[in-house]
Amino acid sequence: MAHSEFDDLQLQEELRHLFELDTQKYLQLYVQTVSQLNAPNWREQIQQLYRCVHTIKGGAVTVGFQSVLQVSTVLEDLLSDLRYLNIAPPLADGELAKCLNEAGELLIGTAQISGSQVEELGESDFAVRYIQNLRDLIQSKYLPEWNEMRQVQQEFADQGFDLVTLDLEMAIEDLPATGTVPIETCEIAIQTINQLQGIGAEINLAATWQESLKQGLALCDRPDCEIWHAEWMPFLQKLKDSARQGGVVLIEETTSRSEDSVTIENEVQPLINAPIFTDIQIPVPLDRLERSSQYLVETLMATRATQGFYQSVYANLLPLVSLAQNSVQYITQLREVQDDYALLDNSGEQDGLKVERYRQGYTAINRLLEISLRLIELGSETGESARRTSESIQNLDRSLRNLQQTIEESRLVPFETLALRARGILRDLITRVGKPVEMTIIGEQIELDAGTLRNLEPVLLHLLRNAYDHGLEDTEQREKSGKSIQGKIELVLERRGSMFELSIRDDGRGIDRDRISQIAQSKRLPLTDTSTPERLLSVLCQSGFTSTKTVSNISGRGVGMDVVASQVALMNGKLSLESNLGKGTTFTIQLPVPHLFVRCMILQAVDRTFAVPTSEIYTTALVEGLLWRKTERSDYILEVQEDQSIVPAIDLYQYWQGASEARPILPTAIAVRTRLLEGQRDRGVWLIADTLIGQSDLLVNPLPSPLLAPIGLIGMSLMPDGKLIPVINAISFVDNLCSERPNLITTSSLDNSSFLEPSSDRQILVVDDAALMRRRIESSLSPQGYEIATCDDGMEAWQWLQRHNQPALLITDIEMPHMDGFTLIDRCRQSGFEMPILVISSRLAEEWSKETSRLGATDYLTKGFSTSELVNKVSALLVN
Repeated sequence: MAHSEFDDLQLQEELRHLFELDTQKYLQLYVQTVSQLNAPNWREQIQQLYRCVHTIKGGAVTVGFQSVLQVSTVLEDLLSDLRYLNIAPPLADGELAKCLNEAGELLIGTAQISGSQVEELGESDFAVRYIQNLRDLIQSKYLPEWNEMRQVQQEFADQGFDLVTLDLEMAIEDLPATGTVPIETCEIAIQTINQLQGIGAEINLAATWQESLKQGLALCDRPDCEIWHAEWMPFLQKLKDSARQGGVVLIEETTSRSEDSVTIENEVQPLINAPIFTDIQIPVPLDRLERSSQYLVETLMATRATQGFYQSVYANLLPLVSLAQNSVQYITQLREVQDDYALLDNSGEQDGLKVERYRQGYTAINRLLEISLRLIELGSETGESARRTSESIQNLDRSLRNLQQTIEESRLVPFETLALRARGILRDLITRVGKPVEMTIIGEQIELDAGTLRNLEPVLLHLLRNAYDHGLEDTEQREKSGKSIQGKIELVLERRGSMFELSIRDDGRGIDRDRISQIAQSKRLPLTDTSTPERLLSVLCQSGFTSTKTVSNISGRGVGMDVVASQVALMNGKLSLESNLGKGTTFTIQLPVPHLFVRCMILQAVDRTFAVPTSEIYTTALVEGLLWRKTERSDYILEVQEDQSIVPAIDLYQYWQGASEARPILPTAIAVRTRLLEGQRDRGVWLIADTLIGQSDLLVNPLPSPLLAPIGLIGMSLMPDGKLIPVINAISFVDNLCSERPNLITTSSLDNSSFLEPSSDRQILVVDDAALMRRRIESSLSPQGYEIATCDDGMEAWQWLQRHNQPALLITDIEMPHMDGFTLIDRCRQSGFEMPILVISSRLAEEWSKETSRLGATDYLTKGFSTSELVNKVSALLVN
């Protein structure tokens, strides 16, 4: 019994997944068909809409989604009314398409709610009432003569007529090609005509209906098989069309059936100009695809590593072959010398040289010669084997990449699927609240990984609800502020290299920073500073924050921006915020593309290697071929003249090293231009490197948390030789150089204070690899009211400084693993950190003190200090 219950649950879950797939497909087809409504294809298109909704309705009954069933039923009735119009109503004004689109969006929203939460009683009442109002509007505007009897006539034409004439059609099909029609078949024809006469009188078909039936009786008087095959089927089709028009259409006598008079029924023939789904969709667990994709990536990386090892072995094999060839030459020369020496004394002895020893040497030389020749043969054979191995590995690499691409493509889903749900949710909100809004979606055809889309859905829908509820003002407030009554929400999805960028914009009231800060203070939350967009976002995203005073169906349910931020972090993404009071708010989500191989151009600058996605590259050139000049800026070193515009040029080595001074650029250096944006030819950047190495498909991995990628860095890629190279996002350089915030490129000019975690004016960072010394300093300074943060070495301290505002004081040791104190001091000063730096070291040498001072340290203290010495030194440094 338990096993049976388990099977039932498993079946229900499978049916639920199938219903979601079918619903998604038919809703997309519905929206697409509405957008293409036109008079020539009206009949086919309205039938297509009806079939989409009818199919969804049947699925809702199967899986028990009551809300979907209620909404699809009332929408089906609306479309049923329109199905009976053979001639298209006025479509030029777009009003009918707008009504149908709104009804479809309500069905989308209902399906979304039913699929994501437990249904509540009355959940679909708003949508049902709204569609009923749309139906009344459509009937009054497009169906003024509509009545219940006309609907009965239409239903008879579409559903009952074929049942009445079925026996007659089967009998005609069984007739021979020529000859006389049997009496039984004639009786069936007469009986069918009598039934149609009776039904016509019962449902009030026009008098012309009864007149048209006389043509059938006339055919019964001509029992010729050839005539019956030619004329009965066209006659019945015209009768059906006449019944659909209430019997008012006259039936013209004809001996053939013209193609123009044939009505194509959706139930039996495909639609003209309608998309046909040729692909077969089978639900596959997403986690299974994820595991398969991950295994393929690991196999491919292992193959590439093997290829790297092979190249190393092959490189070592070539010198061995060369040495063997050289040894052959030397042995041959030695043999010639020995032969000449033997001729000097035929007696067998010269200067004590014995014949036997000569013979032994001669034999050894011959043996060495044989071995060397064999080495050459083996080297040649091994070289051929190595070549074949290389080809095999390359083929394996290519096959694995193709297989990887196939699996990745099987996981790709167009953003349109999520955009469709967003429209449905927004339409549901408009119906419930009544606040009008226009939504624009850009990038619907961009494909995302199914896992990314699944994780992004709750984030997007939450931000969309927030934009509608909190962002957009009421109609009266918008009128007072001089805005249009209808608010605007825009969803924009863009692909940038191996990153997706999704923006949710509204033209509403914007976020009042002071009010948000006051709310955070009243709730006694730890973060209250809203002075910058980054800090404002941190306040909004902390747990427990909400600006809603009452719980509603839209917001205030306890699910806040902290959940949004957590979900984005789980996807290794980044959430940012821009808001202007009175103008609107924009939330931007940046997400990495999982398991993506990116075609990149490989560049080298000094001893550093960089990769730039080829999709971001417009052209390459030598520096000597450009019209350029040097600049005094710290974020880029050159400016390139292009027609009437000036384009900045960034030295990749300077960017990576964070050097404040520019290095000399050779005329033969490589310059790479970012792709040109349509209508924005002056927006771009040149990247400068020394050498172009080539192109390769790279697997780009984002930096792991808590590391923060600087501007312009997508992530890192592991090469076959085990080296990590940075992958550059050139487009991000363009965005930041063209923004209002300058100097955001190099590490030396990076202003960390605008987006890092806050620190107080009494915070001290202590860096020492000895835990005892860290504890010693902390126990001495903490009682004095200082906030102490500790790090094990210079590298950890440097990463800490990237995530926090600069401390009031930095205390560091010199000799530490990973990064010593000298390097840490130098990096801090090169990057613009101005806090005092106190060096505490066991080294007594004066040279050490001078070196730390030269690099930028403020003071020096030798280990073995007393507590009072340390406290006095720190107090003096902080006062100054």
